[in-house]
Amino acid sequence: MSLFSVFKAAQTGDEEAVLMIYNMFLPKIKKCGRSLHYETSETDITIKFLEFIKNGDLDRMNSKNDGAIVNYINKFFTNTCINLLKARKAPPQIIYLDDENTFIRDIPYYDELTDLENSYFQCLTNLQKKIIILKYIYGFSDQEIANSLCISRQAVNRAKNRGISIIKAIYEDA
Repeated sequence: MSLFSVFKAAQTGDEEAVLMIYNMFLPKIKKCGRSLHYETSETDITIKFLEFIKNGDLDRMNSKNDGAIVNYINKFFTNTCINLLKARKAPPQIIYLDDENTFIRDIPYYDELTDLENSYFQCLTNLQKKIIILKYIYGFSDQEIANSLCISRQAVNRAKNRGISIIKAIYEDA
């Protein structure tokens, strides 16, 4: 029985055919799930794959041989992994400072900063504080920080380097 005929049977509601296709591509589902590095990734991919089986349009393919269908399904997995990765990546949140130069905690886990760390930040400008925290505590890239602050990547890099130099000087004096 060809993969095309099994796929068509699955689309008509044959549960055995759906299970056969699922089991055939289970290693690929697991591999994609591991590559996404979050707990429910395998479940998300499985749901997308079952939707693909139900709604996939193999009739428009020129070649209906098994190799072409496997390639088509592998492209589906590649695109699904990319789309899920993009969807999981949250846009950076900005840390705002109030008038007394203390941090407003609107990013999760910000409470982990100690008073000692806060004292190192007192000599920095607001921009340097925001950039250093977003970069080194929350792991955002320079480009993500630049986009969220509406400045250039080079400005982010300059402010980050100046801030680090100030912190190093304070640390060496202490």
